[in-house]
Amino acid sequence: MARKIFISYKYGDTGVQHIPRYGEYDATTARHYVDVLQTKLDVADHINKGENDGEDMSKFKDETIESNLRNKIFDSSITIVLISKNMKDPYLAEDDQWIPWEIAYSMKEITRNGRTSGTNAMLAVVLPDENGNYSYVVNHYQCVTVWNVASLFKIIESNMFNRNQKNLIRCVTCGGIHHTGQDHSYIHPVKWCDFIINIDGYLNHVIGHQSNLDSFDIVKEITH
Repeated sequence: MARKIFISYKYGDTGVQHIPRYGEYDATTARHYVDVLQTKLDVADHINKGENDGEDMSKFKDETIESNLRNKIFDSSITIVLISKNMKDPYLAEDDQWIPWEIAYSMKEITRNGRTSGTNAMLAVVLPDENGNYSYVVNHYQCVTVWNVASLFKIIESNMFNRNQKNLIRCVTCGGIHHTGQDHSYIHPVKWCDFIINIDGYLNHVIGHQSNLDSFDIVKEITH
C-alpha cells in the first residue's frame, strides 16, 4: 500500500558515509541519502512529501518555508527523521531549528477546512558517519543494544522508549534491566543499513502504532 511520507533531515550535513555517485565528486551529505531513499520509495509507489532535489528553500523567508512545510507534513501519514552526526546546531535553541519543528508538527492532530491530519507514524533512521559507524547514536553489546537518545533533539528523545507499559527484563548476563520487544518507542529507531533493505517492513511496523496511540506517552511539543 502506497504511503505519503515526509522526510526530515539536515540538508547539508557532511558527517555521513560517502556514497559513490557517477559524475559527482562533491562531499556526500544527508540529502544524498534522501535521494537513495526516494528511488526506493518510487519503486514501491510511496510518495515523498518532502522537498524535491534541487528545491532549495533557503532563499525564502522563514514564514514562507514554514507554510510550505506545514502543507507537506499535513498531507503525509509517516515522518522519517534521518539522524546524522551533525544534525544539531549546539549554538541554537532547539525551537529555532527546523528538525524539531517538523517533528512536533508531525506529531500533532491538525484540522484544516474540515479535514483532519492525525499524528504521523514516526521512524528515526540513523545514518552512518564518515567512517561508516553508527556508534555516535547506537552501540551493540553482548546482552543489549544501547541507543544514546540523550544525544538527539529532546522531542526525539522524549518519544523513544516511551511505551507507558514497558516490556522490561532483568538480564542474566549483566544483571541490568533492559527493554525487550519491538514496540518500545513511538519514534522507532533503526540503523540505515537495516532500514534500507526492509523499508516496507519498518513502515508497516510504525503505521501499526497509529491505531495504538494510548500505549505511548507521546510528547508533541518541543521541549528544552
